[in-house]
Amino acid sequence: MANNYTYAKGAEYPYQYKYEHMAVTTDCVIFTYEERVLKVLLIRRGLEPFKGEWAFPGGFLRMNETANEGALRELREETALEASAIRELGVFSGVNRDPRERVITIAYYALIKPSMVTGGDDADEAAWFPIDNLPKLAFDHQTIFDAAMEKLRRDIHFEPVGFDLLDDTFTIPDLQRLYEIILGTKFDRRNFQRKVLSSGILEEVPKPEEEEGEICASATHMVLADMCCELDDYQRSAKKRPGRIASQFRLNKAKYEKLKEDESKFDL
Repeated sequence: MANNYTYAKGAEYPYQYKYEHMAVTTDCVIFTYEERVLKVLLIRRGLEPFKGEWAFPGGFLRMNETANEGALRELREETALEASAIRELGVFSGVNRDPRERVITIAYYALIKPSMVTGGDDADEAAWFPIDNLPKLAFDHQTIFDAAMEKLRRDIHFEPVGFDLLDDTFTIPDLQRLYEIILGTKFDRRNFQRKVLSSGILEEVPKPEEEEGEICASATHMVLADMCCELDDYQRSAKKRPGRIASQFRLNKAKYEKLKEDESKFDL
């Protein structure tokens, strides 16, 4: 049986196969949540093809790096954004997805807090776009975006997706708003609050007046304790009036991990 390659001794890549080689790229779909709007990161291309059009940060993979490393490098070079972690979204291999040559891309996605970005390398500009107001995307990036949104909608039931996008502390309405945007639906306020609290994965953050009460209660002087009690009475009465501070919550990571171990679905 004839060999399907030739061997060039001393060459950097001595095995030369007769089969055509395809190029490999990476693309990054990066989401953030800012001013109660879910956004995605795009770059304006500075080179052909699709010069001047918007696309996801990405580029050709180098021979000495993994796909994950290449994706993080391109993200950094084109947007100045340093992502601590990205997850593989999928492989996109449409035959005609790139007019230059046969190119397969490995797409990644990540959820991050709002960050400043700036165009660099072969990107003329980098900017955040609301997911419901995207420009026309280059290559097959609309298909990649649709896949990323579908992945996000699946993951939100099994992983703390919403909590990755929110601040460390948040209100129940903040969380509900984000879930409604991602899932494209509306929830009854009372039912949402009941289900999310009954899941046990949230813990309430003590209000400033509660912390003050605890400190005063442990004071050694009764006079100070009495003053704190009077302050508590005043604050409790103030809480009944409009304009009170909404309860703040944070993710209870231990209980969330237990929920995952039990393979329970966080279903709203």
